[in-house]
Amino acid sequence: MVKLQPFDGSEYKAWRRKTQFGLKSNQIFYTVLSTFSDTTEDVSESQWLNDEDYYRDYLLNCLSDRLVDTYSKFKTAKEIWDNLDAQFQKEEELSKSHMVDKFLDFKFREDMEITPQVTDLKNLRSKMNNENIGVTDILIVCAIIYKLPAAWHFFKTEIYRKKEHMGMDEFKRYIRIEDENLARNNLELVK
Repeated sequence: MVKLQPFDGSEYKAWRRKTQFGLKSNQIFYTVLSTFSDTTEDVSESQWLNDEDYYRDYLLNCLSDRLVDTYSKFKTAKEIWDNLDAQFQKEEELSKSHMVDKFLDFKFREDMEITPQVTDLKNLRSKMNNENIGVTDILIVCAIIYKLPAAWHFFKTEIYRKKEHMGMDEFKRYIRIEDENLARNNLELVK
């Protein structure tokens, strides 16, 4: 069985493909396509119920804790699958203005490392560029600097003092180094 990272609401289409592959490879995906009475598979009712129960548990196991709380109320794997599709398929098909709003409203969380959050913002930029909303390196770097949390004040000041604009790859290197330094300093403070 394919073990996935818990789905937290982002990159639904990729998560869906991977989940579908894992379930098809175990030959139990058929349980989400129909009820037992409608199935075209040659299985007994007890086998179908067993596969369906396994599939439901597998789906719930592939969700983040926040989503498990929401989706565990559904009794069948088909209900979970259909409701995930209904909610997240639409979110993947965001309008251009919604993507811009999401980009402008993006906030860094102080309780998480910054590097993965920068990657999330970079992925949003890629989606915007795919929709022909041009976001240049200069704009994304400046937006990241502006949105950095208060703990990054000295880093922001240092970057603002630099005369030249840097590309995203170089800037990510600076971010990663500062992220590691802050984590090390926090660890020393805890000790």
